[in-house]
Amino acid sequence: MTAILSAEALRYAFPGDVTALDGLSLSVAAGESLAILGPNGAGKSTLLLHLNGSLRPQGGQVLLGGAPVGYSRKALTAWRRRVALVLQDADDQLFAATVFEDVSFGPLNLGLSAAEARARVEEALEMLSISDLRDRPTHMLSGGQKRRVAIAGAVAMRPEVLLLDEPTAGLDEAGSAQLIALLQGLMARGMTLVFSTHDVELACALASRVALFRAGQVVGQGAASDILSDRAALTQVGLAPPLLYDLALRARDLGLLDPTAALPRTRAAFEALLQGWAKR
Repeated sequence: MTAILSAEALRYAFPGDVTALDGLSLSVAAGESLAILGPNGAGKSTLLLHLNGSLRPQGGQVLLGGAPVGYSRKALTAWRRRVALVLQDADDQLFAATVFEDVSFGPLNLGLSAAEARARVEEALEMLSISDLRDRPTHMLSGGQKRRVAIAGAVAMRPEVLLLDEPTAGLDEAGSAQLIALLQGLMARGMTLVFSTHDVELACALASRVALFRAGQVVGQGAASDILSDRAALTQVGLAPPLLYDLALRARDLGLLDPTAALPRTRAAFEALLQGWAKR
C-alpha cells in the first residue's frame, strides 16, 4: 500500500536532554489503522505531535504523500488540513462556548464559506452521534462526550489521516465500546487512523497493523494479528497479548485449536472456534 505519511530517522529531545525520539522511522499506509503500542515515555505522543507538525524534529524528516513537509504557516495549514490530531485530554482541545461553535472552528479557519462550514459541522456531529449536543456548553459535557466532540472537530476538517493519542483513556467500558464503534465507522468510510495506546484490547479491536515503541525507537511492527500474538515481542515493551488472543494461544498450545486457524478478535469468533473444537 502507498505510504501517505512517513517519519524518517526522527530525533527529538526535550529540555534537560530527555530523549523522546531516537532515530525513529515509521510509515503509515493509506487506508490502514495503525496502533502504536508501548509504555509511558516510549515516544508515542511525541511522534503524533511530529506527524501533524505540532513539533519540529531536531533530526530526520516527516514526509506527507512522499514529499518532505514544510513548516511555514501556509505549509502547516495545508498539512493539518490533511492530517488531524485529537489529543489525549479533550479539555486541551475544547475552548468554544458550545459544541457547535467548537466543531466549527477548524472548518471556518480553512477559509470555507459559512454555509459550507455549517454543512461540514452538521455532517461531523451526525457521524459522531452528537447532533443532540450541538447547543450544549462544552464545560457541561461528560468525558466521553468531550472526546467525541474533539473527534468531531477533527473529522469536520475532512482529513485524510486522523491521529488519536490514547483515545479511550479515562473512559469507562461502555464509553470505550461506543468510541470503538464510532472509529470503526470512520474506518469503513476509508479514513486512515493512527492511534497511540498501551491498551492491547483496543489495538486488537481496531488495528490492522501494530508498531511497538520503546525508548524512542520502533522495536517491532507488522500485521496486528502477528504482533499481538507474539508474546516475546510484546514482553519487550511490557505488554501481553489481548485476552482473546492469550486464551486462543493457550488453547493452541494444549492442542485444542488448529494451529493454522486465525486467532479471534471478538468474543463471537472465539466462541465459534471453541464450538468447532467441541465438534471434533
